[in-house]
Amino acid sequence: YIDGYFLSLTCFKLKRGEYNFAETFSRLLFVPHSQMRVRRLCPTSNLTSTFLLLQYWRQVYLVTVLAMILAVFFAQIHPHYLSKQWKQMRSLIFCSVAGYGLVPTVHWICITGGFSSELVQAFVPRVLGMYFIAALALIFYVSKVPERYFPGQLNYLGSSHQVWHLLLVLMFYWWHQTSGFLMAYRHSQPCPEGSFICS
Repeated sequence: YIDGYFLSLTCFKLKRGEYNFAETFSRLLFVPHSQMRVRRLCPTSNLTSTFLLLQYWRQVYLVTVLAMILAVFFAQIHPHYLSKQWKQMRSLIFCSVAGYGLVPTVHWICITGGFSSELVQAFVPRVLGMYFIAALALIFYVSKVPERYFPGQLNYLGSSHQVWHLLLVLMFYWWHQTSGFLMAYRHSQPCPEGSFICS
């Protein structure tokens, strides 16, 4: 993040000079955010461990996540990305990334034995908890709730953007704990020999 702040400061200094270069440079600052957004909503570490024995599907999902990272990157460096004309496209990109995170989960539920499986019953509430925290963060970010009711009083502490960041940190911690839970479960109950599906 220190690199990002340094680049951001450099960009603002450059805006006094060559505007086109500074504008392009500032759009490139969003690239790490786009990669984090895709990886947050489609965590690759859990794809690798969840589809441990199903190498074909693991590769399909990992390549799709890579394609989404590239698509978000190229969309964000487009000159009209932040324009009003691209508002629907930005929303579509965000919803696609968020929605795609559920595809491997639903596939995994189906191949693991459905909701009757003990692992699914333990793991799905954790996935839903992650999406709940993400939705809550998005609601704060979009609605600008605290500063809307207290204009000018939350400029330094307590703004919706700060609440959004706190909730995202909580979501990362939640997902880290979920990954640890999944790993501990897999170590305590390894996949049967010769099996293609771990339940």
